[in-house]
Amino acid sequence: MDSQQITQFIQEYGYWILYPLTIIEGPLATLAGGGLAALGLLKIELVFLISIFGDLTMDLILYAIGYFGNQRLRNFIGRHPKIETRRKKLQTFFEKHGGKVIFLVKITVGLSYITFITAGMIRMPLKKFLFFSILGGIIWSSILITIGYFYGNLYRTIGQHIEWASLIVVGITLGTLLFINLVKKWEIKKVFS
Repeated sequence: MDSQQITQFIQEYGYWILYPLTIIEGPLATLAGGGLAALGLLKIELVFLISIFGDLTMDLILYAIGYFGNQRLRNFIGRHPKIETRRKKLQTFFEKHGGKVIFLVKITVGLSYITFITAGMIRMPLKKFLFFSILGGIIWSSILITIGYFYGNLYRTIGQHIEWASLIVVGITLGTLLFINLVKKWEIKKVFS
């Protein structure tokens, strides 16, 4: 495929590909969507909406796992004393500050899975969960799209002047994505260790 075919493919199918990617790996897909919007391949407004809906879809899946898998999850967690101790602390904290927890987890990296499952397990009211999840998602998606848009513009600007320098921008972008994923994995590991 040459660059014109890739451009046409992204313009035709980019949104259809972006939605499932935001469900699977929201931050990376959102950064990429912002970059593609900067390059004129996608519309930033649609990237923003898709990012929020994809992210919210995963939030609801995790909430449902906690809500409907409550007893099985408690049995599994109960066999792991460290996880059970942290789950109890999180549940107590959640009962007092649930909305703030959802909001803050949405604008950070790494703790959303356990937090949203816990929200379902303790039967946090769905309207409250959705409100704070959407609010945090709007802010988080805005930040990620802005970063992606910045890198996309940087790529386009440098690429026009010095072709090899565009590779540096791609490297920096990939480095940023890798850093976000490593921080996310480190924070998850910290919770479970």
